[in-house]
Amino acid sequence: MKSRPDSRQAASLVTPIDLRLNPPTTLCDRGETIAGLALSRVEREDTIMLSVRILAAAAALALLAGAASAQTVGIATGPQATPTNATGSAIAKVVNEASGLQTRAVPHTSVDVAMPALNRAQSDFGIASIDLADTAFRGVEQFDGRKLGNIRVVARLFPLNVGIVVRKDSSIRTGAGLKGKRYPSEFTAQKGVVKVSAALLANAGLTYKDVVGVPVPNTSRGNEDFIQGKSDSAMLALGAARLKQTDAQVGGIRILPIDTSPAGMERMKKIMPHAYAYQLKAGALSGADAETPIMAYDLLLVAAAQTKDDIVYQAVKAMHQGKSKLVAVTPVFRDFEAAKMHTHYQGLQYHPGAVKYYQEAGVALSN
Repeated sequence: MKSRPDSRQAASLVTPIDLRLNPPTTLCDRGETIAGLALSRVEREDTIMLSVRILAAAAALALLAGAASAQTVGIATGPQATPTNATGSAIAKVVNEASGLQTRAVPHTSVDVAMPALNRAQSDFGIASIDLADTAFRGVEQFDGRKLGNIRVVARLFPLNVGIVVRKDSSIRTGAGLKGKRYPSEFTAQKGVVKVSAALLANAGLTYKDVVGVPVPNTSRGNEDFIQGKSDSAMLALGAARLKQTDAQVGGIRILPIDTSPAGMERMKKIMPHAYAYQLKAGALSGADAETPIMAYDLLLVAAAQTKDDIVYQAVKAMHQGKSKLVAVTPVFRDFEAAKMHTHYQGLQYHPGAVKYYQEAGVALSN
């Protein structure tokens, strides 16, 4: 969110009026003159109304100047109850408390939709996966022909864990078991997820031709269809409140393990080069009754190149020094590592405000 004009800019919008010509002083005994000037009744009323308007305008300018002094900083996220929204909300709270910047998470239909607005500096920050940030910056895949060259990396946050869930009483126990089953498809408002979904299928040796596609605009709708029995599975980011809610609504879920064999990982990485295997501990999440390998890739805080260096500096400082506070807001930050905030990503640029803090704090660039 952008700040409003300061008091000097606001004052310049109003034409100055010389109050010496018609000062708003008191009326004389009979109310027939103002400041010693003989006026008609109409003239007296006009002068009084002008004075009232001047005072009202002055009061309005004072309010505008006060509002201008408090800038609002926006963090673009995905829909409410998603990991990106929980992440953005936690960062906003911690940054607000540490720096005094009025920061808030701004939910969008998807983070894909939020990236063009961030590129135009209509938001200060955004939450994006490494894959989304990379394709947006290079102008490929869902951003083909519209390179978003103003996207800058601010910090690596943590692994974004994704997976396919089925009902706990389902006969489907691995990704290969999805063959011939109903599976969310298209993701018309969240095109970046198509590749993630396809990578999970590829890991199991499947393609969309092997499943019965259920068209959805985004993962939220896909999850609703799963809950309502319109789909046999859902593809979700794991770790946010939505997973626990889904588990309760359907009477239990199972997270399908990925194939960690060299062949399985190669098939997955062919579609999602930045992806890697992440081992969920037993009981760590709803649907993980045993140790479960899942697909993961890094989640980032990004910013517009136009975002002021000082704002980025303060945000990075608050996060680097505030892991316990971030985790207290949402457990998705349990895997956040301050020492890995400054991670190198081929082809992407860091915001100078972030680099300044990392250099001062001695946070080395990691690979």
